[in-house]
Amino acid sequence: MTEMIDGHQVRDPHSLRVETEDQLRQAAAEVHRRVGDQYEEQQVQAAVREAYDEIHDQAKVESFLPILVARSAEQKLAER
Repeated sequence: MTEMIDGHQVRDPHSLRVETEDQLRQAAAEVHRRVGDQYEEQQVQAAVREAYDEIHDQAKVESFLPILVARSAEQKLAER
């Protein structure tokens, strides 16, 4: 959700949090689909959160963020 303040479009911080959580759920679902039988859900969630924390600031296209996070999380799990 956005609103106009002084002629600028401003996103509602609450909607940003919701979008982030949706992205993390998408990434975790993808990782679980690929390797879920090898790792516990908490391990997958932790790897996804860690990958997101490392990647999100550099992401240029947010729509690709879930798949990039999923790939990074999967690599992290494989390295452990």
